[in-house]
Amino acid sequence: MIVLIWIINFGISIWNARVVGLMWAESIHYGGWTRIMAWMGAIMSAAGFTWCYSVIVGYIAYKTEYLTLEEVEVFFSLGYLLITPFVLTSGLLIWIDSLIQAWKRRDFASGATAAWNTFAQIHNTYSAMKGIPTALGKVEGFFSSKSKDNKAMIVVLVIVVAVLGILTTTAIIMKYAGSRKLPQRSVNA
Repeated sequence: MIVLIWIINFGISIWNARVVGLMWAESIHYGGWTRIMAWMGAIMSAAGFTWCYSVIVGYIAYKTEYLTLEEVEVFFSLGYLLITPFVLTSGLLIWIDSLIQAWKRRDFASGATAAWNTFAQIHNTYSAMKGIPTALGKVEGFFSSKSKDNKAMIVVLVIVVAVLGILTTTAIIMKYAGSRKLPQRSVNA
């Protein structure tokens, strides 16, 4: 099941980065809310890739006995604590935008998108309310203990997967950025 979820999440992250890339130059051109939405999509993509890379790194670290099961749990918890605020914040703005678009367009596609984003935002917020205290407890307990020696390595691994997520998103955005023609700016004489 985790493999299927991983594949779906990786695919969604690619799709998000591609869509952001297609609108990147346009978002620079128009600025404002369009630019904010481009950044929110990029953040969601980077968070998705970060999670995907965390699964791979955590699995390899455990299978090679580089990290114990407890240390892998702390690694996942610390990664969760890192990306959750970004997912909730960008998700909130994306949700608001989808409601605005549904109100403006009043068609099935935008209504369905708003409904999905409503479900996703409620689910993510509820999951965070349940998951953050547990993750904080694991991280705090581990890092306050004096007997653990892989503390720095866990932090480094979390930073590495976050950087990989950001770099992957950036590479995809840059691949597609500028691939569509921009509308001509009107010049007032």
